[in-house]
Amino acid sequence: MNNAPPRRVRSLTDAQITELLTGLSRPVKLASLSLHGYPLISTLWFVYEQERFWCITQSRTWMRRNLAANPRCAFEITLPGGRYKLLRGQGNASLDLADGARVTNLMIERYLDDPQGPVAAKLRAQIPSEYAICITPRWVRGHRGG
Repeated sequence: MNNAPPRRVRSLTDAQITELLTGLSRPVKLASLSLHGYPLISTLWFVYEQERFWCITQSRTWMRRNLAANPRCAFEITLPGGRYKLLRGQGNASLDLADGARVTNLMIERYLDDPQGPVAAKLRAQIPSEYAICITPRWVRGHRGG
């Protein structure tokens, strides 16, 4: 039986994470734990701001229900060529309906070519029930491709 304390995972610095994500408009795969204890993976848009990952989700989604019951989560972001092929990490998520509008507008600016077009209008129409997800990472690692 191994009674050694768990090894701490070395995380990338905020500056390294910011450098890897600058200009990147790819989604994050976010895993939450269901009420039955099984993981659920959702693909969401994200922004990295002030050492936190931000996403949005509607009030009726399983992701929101799962994170409201258990804030622990894991995430993965695929990166273009370079030293690392992806970022992986774990963190704790908080949900904020009041911040949904701000984060929705960040997503529109980052991911949509036409921030005034029909897709943006549809997203803005959902703001009253849009939750901001704020993920505070415990650790983030860059993984090289194999």
